[in-house]
Amino acid sequence: MRSKFTLLLCLTLFIAPSISSFGQTIKSTTGPVFDDLGPVYSIDNDDFPLDVSQQFKAIFDVERKQTDPSEQNSIISSLHRYYNMHVRSGVPVENIHLAFVLHGGATKDALSSAAYKEKYKVDNPNKELIETLSEMGVGIYICGQSMSSRGYKKEDLLPQVKVGLSAMTVLTVYQMNNYAMIKF
Repeated sequence: MRSKFTLLLCLTLFIAPSISSFGQTIKSTTGPVFDDLGPVYSIDNDDFPLDVSQQFKAIFDVERKQTDPSEQNSIISSLHRYYNMHVRSGVPVENIHLAFVLHGGATKDALSSAAYKEKYKVDNPNKELIETLSEMGVGIYICGQSMSSRGYKKEDLLPQVKVGLSAMTVLTVYQMNNYAMIKF
């Protein structure tokens, strides 16, 4: 019995440091498009060939909200990650065409600083995300139906956000124009 215990202890002491150090060797980094946003991992020897001459067109369906109003919406920040990982992998930034539409619980993320602070008592943590994506030419929309059902008006929104008839309409039109829909 003692020898089994000794063997188990030796294996644990040998394997445990290897397992914990394995997870610590891989770190995400930001850039090259956004230096402070959109951390990604570099992938070596991937098995899915990437045609960097292709046009990458995607619209993100953003419905999920953060439960803590002081936290950024991780789905919006996924667009920063999309830029960073694809440009890092050789896709020219001009070959990336993105848009997103906020609806459901995520409509609050489109609120102006003043409207957000009045409702949630904190600054809108998504303001920088939306501003930096707008600077890249990303199409930023809010579902008019969700906006209205929550009592928001166009003047309550960040200036970069455009109002669509509905999220369904925005998603349909973008998909008819060969944009792939991404929904998490």
